[in-house]
Amino acid sequence: MKMGVSLLLPLLAVLMSCAAAAEPPAATADPAAQGAAIWAERCSACHDHAQDRIPPKVLIATTRAPEDIIDTLTLGVMRPQAAGLTDEQIRSIAVYLTSKQPAPRAAPDANLCKTPANPQLTPHDWRSWGNDLTSSRYQPDGGLSAAQVPHLKLRWTFAFPGRAAFGQPAVVGDMVIAGGTGARVFALNADTGCTYWSYYAGALVRTGILIGKLAATQSADHRAHIAAWFGDDKGILHAVDARDGRQLWTQRLDNHPIARLVGTPQLYSGVLYTGVSSFEEVAAADPKYRCCTFRGSLVAVTAGTGKILWQSYTIRRPASTAKAASGKEITGPAGGSIFSAPTIDAKRNLIYVGTGDSYTNVETDSTDAILALRRSDGKRMWTRQVLKNDDWIFLCKGEAAGNCPAPLGPDFDFSSSPMLMHMPGGRELLVAGAKSGTAFGFDALAHGDILWQRSLAVGTNNGAILWGPANDGVRAYFATSEYSIEQQKGPGVLYALNPLNGEILWQTPTPESPCAWGTQNCAHALLAGVSMLPGVVFAGAMDGHERAYEAASGRIIWDFDTGASFDTANGGKGYGGAIDYGGQVIAHGMLFVISGSMRQPGNLLLAFAPE
Repeated sequence: MKMGVSLLLPLLAVLMSCAAAAEPPAATADPAAQGAAIWAERCSACHDHAQDRIPPKVLIATTRAPEDIIDTLTLGVMRPQAAGLTDEQIRSIAVYLTSKQPAPRAAPDANLCKTPANPQLTPHDWRSWGNDLTSSRYQPDGGLSAAQVPHLKLRWTFAFPGRAAFGQPAVVGDMVIAGGTGARVFALNADTGCTYWSYYAGALVRTGILIGKLAATQSADHRAHIAAWFGDDKGILHAVDARDGRQLWTQRLDNHPIARLVGTPQLYSGVLYTGVSSFEEVAAADPKYRCCTFRGSLVAVTAGTGKILWQSYTIRRPASTAKAASGKEITGPAGGSIFSAPTIDAKRNLIYVGTGDSYTNVETDSTDAILALRRSDGKRMWTRQVLKNDDWIFLCKGEAAGNCPAPLGPDFDFSSSPMLMHMPGGRELLVAGAKSGTAFGFDALAHGDILWQRSLAVGTNNGAILWGPANDGVRAYFATSEYSIEQQKGPGVLYALNPLNGEILWQTPTPESPCAWGTQNCAHALLAGVSMLPGVVFAGAMDGHERAYEAASGRIIWDFDTGASFDTANGGKGYGGAIDYGGQVIAHGMLFVISGSMRQPGNLLLAFAPE
C-alpha cells in the first residue's frame, strides 16, 4: 500500500476471479510446496496476469496476512474458487503466499455478555479519531485524573482473531467498539470485556471507529439509532447499529478497483466526511500492472443513508497517457491518498486534510500537501504543498524500470490529521507533522502560509511522524520515529512544541526497554497516535510499552509492557506486539490500548483502570 512499507501491510479484499481446477494437487509434506501447486492450478492464470479488478500476486503476498487469505477463501468472495479444497490445502495457499504460518484464533463471539447493550452518548466518551472536530486527540473530561495515572492497572484483555490489531477503538457509555484482523468489528463491555456483538465486514477494517447519533428523520428506517461507522480495505464505508451490530447501510466510496479506506470518518451536522486511499502504489510494483489512475479524494455522504453528496479529488485532473522514466507507457498524474480523519473548521465552513505522495513522475501540486475544502460542496479553497515531485512506488530503487519513477521520491506523506488550534490573540493555526520528520505550523487565516517548520527526526518512508500528534491548547506533542524496517530497529522521541513558533519545549527519548518477544524487531520508535488528558500525554511504542508522560516536563510517570502474553476475556491466550496506528483512547475513567502491528504482530485490546 502506501505509507511506505508501513501502510503496506493490511489486507486487500478485492479478489474477483481465479481459474479453478477440477481436482486440487495431491497433498505434500511441505505446505508451501502444496500451496504453490494449488496456486498454479487454480489462481495463477488470473493473478499472475492481473487485469482490471484482479490484484497481482505481488500485491496479495505483500499486503495480506495468512489469516486474511484464509478468510477470503472460506468466508469471502473467493469461496467459489476454493470449492473442494480442504482446510489444510487452503492453509497451504496462505503459507505459500506469505511465508508465514496462520495464528490460532478465538471464536468470534466467545464470552457473550449476559445483558444486551444499551449505549448512551455522554461527555465522557471517546467517539472519533481526534475526539473532537479539530483533531486534538485531547480528552478534557474522561473521568481519569493525572494523579490516578500512575496507579493504572490492567483490568482485562481481549484477543482479536488473527495476527495483528488495527484501527482505534471508540467508547460510548459502557461499550467499547474496535476492529482488527479477521474482517470483524467487536462491541465489548468496557468494564469486563465480554462481547455484546461482532460484525463481519468482509474485508480488513483498518480505520478507527466513529460513533454518533442518528435521529429518526435522518435514518433510512425512520428510527433513531446510536450508530457506528468505519471503513474497510475494499473502499466500503459501513454503518451499523451500536446496540446490536445490525448493518444499517454500506456504500462504496470510489470506483477504483483497489481503493481502500484508512482514515477514520468524521461526523458533522448529519454528514460523514471520509478520505480515500488505495493499494495502487503496491500493485504498480508489478511491471505488468498498468500504472496509475488512482486519485485520492474526500467524500461526503449522508450519515443516515450513505448517499454520496460530493467527492472532491486531491489530484485535480484525471490521469492521461504519459511515459515512465523507463519509457513504458503509463498514465498520470496519480496518488494523493488521504490516510487520516479530516479536520473541520465549523466557523469557516472548511475541511482540512493532509495528502500522500505521487505515484508517477507526472507533476501535480496536490501531493504532500494540506488542502482546505469547502464543507458544503468540496470545492478546493486553497492548497499548500510542502514537497514537490515526491514520486514513489513500492519496491522501486530509483532506477528507470517498469512503472518506477526516476528519480524516486522519499515518500514523505502527511499521514496524520492536521490539528486546528485556536490561539490567544485570535490566531488560527494548523499544526501538522509529515513522514519527513518535520512538524509544521500553517496560518489557517492566510491560505495555509507556512509560519514555521521544525525538523524533529530523520525522515523515512516508514514515517518519522506518522499517525498523529495531540495538543492541549498550550503545547503540541509529537511522537517521532527513525524506525528502519530493513534493520528492524530505530529510536523514538516524544516532543512538546510551542505551537506559535515550533520551539522545542522538552523532548524525552523512548527508554531502551527490552521487548517481551525477544531481540528481533525490538525497536523503540514512536509511530502510534498520541492521546492526552489534562496534564498527561500517552504514547505507545514499537517495543510494546504504553507510557504516560507528564505534559509539563516530559517525565515518564507510568509504563506498562503490552507485548507479553495474557489470558483474555474471550478465552485462551492473546499476545501483544508493537503499538501502532491509533494507539490509545481515554474514556469513563479508563484507558484502552490496542497492541499489535503488522510490523510486530500482536492481537490485543487492553483495558486499564486505577486500582
